[in-house]
Amino acid sequence: MIQKKLKILLVDDVDFFRDVMRDYFKRTPADICMASSGEEAIDSALRERPDLIYMDVSMPGMDGIETCKKLKKHPSLSRIPVLLVFTQDRDAKIADVEKSGCDGYLTKPFGREEFLNLGHRHLFNIERRERRVPCQMTVDFEINGSRYKARGLDISLHGLYVEFRDELPPNKRVEASFLLPTISSKPVKLKGLIAWVNQGFPRQNLTIPQGFGIEIQSIDMESVDIIRGFLEKN
Repeated sequence: MIQKKLKILLVDDVDFFRDVMRDYFKRTPADICMASSGEEAIDSALRERPDLIYMDVSMPGMDGIETCKKLKKHPSLSRIPVLLVFTQDRDAKIADVEKSGCDGYLTKPFGREEFLNLGHRHLFNIERRERRVPCQMTVDFEINGSRYKARGLDISLHGLYVEFRDELPPNKRVEASFLLPTISSKPVKLKGLIAWVNQGFPRQNLTIPQGFGIEIQSIDMESVDIIRGFLEKN
């Protein structure tokens, strides 16, 4: 028996965020459909019959909460898991999101791992691992106004691991920049979250030097293209 290929619908009125979400699923064997409004999301759901929907709450016209309510009331669409994405209090309150009938939600900012882990609860085929490429470069990073230098060890489209032996400040938000000179003379600049720390005793992973992993949360498209070019070349 031939198993049908999974379909995932991504709904956001901002092109950049739809593209970021689509990149998260590069290693997942699924067809990715995209919609830019609540009305378009309902039309796409009726046409494509996706297995999972990720939808931003803040959209002009019919927002994500209202769209979710309509999907859950539709006799042939109500069983599709709908996951809402929003900025707490600015876009909506958690209580209002929960009343929409959604199957889960993410509050911004979030990282790739949180995004995929939520979807994995509903579709086990979602691949959460990501191809990482070894790299050797100096990483300048800043936490709470204090600046540091570290050494990059590997990189993916959504994160990097850096070697760093000094104790880290408690704040996990970080701004970083580095050069990938074989691809571009312009520095990659990003904002992210320290997703895991490999320091102290006992260390989580003894096979790599002490350091930490950065999960990229904000990056310009030029920097994305530089990283993508490096990954394709190596």
